[in-house]
Amino acid sequence: MKTNIVNDFLVYVIEEYKFLENKTAKDIIKLFIEYNIFNYITQNYPALHTMSGRAIADDINLFIGKRCS
Repeated sequence: MKTNIVNDFLVYVIEEYKFLENKTAKDIIKLFIEYNIFNYITQNYPALHTMSGRAIADDINLFIGKRCS
């Protein structure tokens, strides 16, 4: 898997999550760092890149929810 493709996808996810959650990019980046979401997205790229933005955001929220429990 090419690094540029994954990096482009990470930017897409940040932008989509920012829009759907009505937050700033700075807030999203802090959240993603706190919960290691960048690693989660990178490791799960093959499955995530086939999903809609809403489905990816829901998946991330489930992941964060499990980490908070």
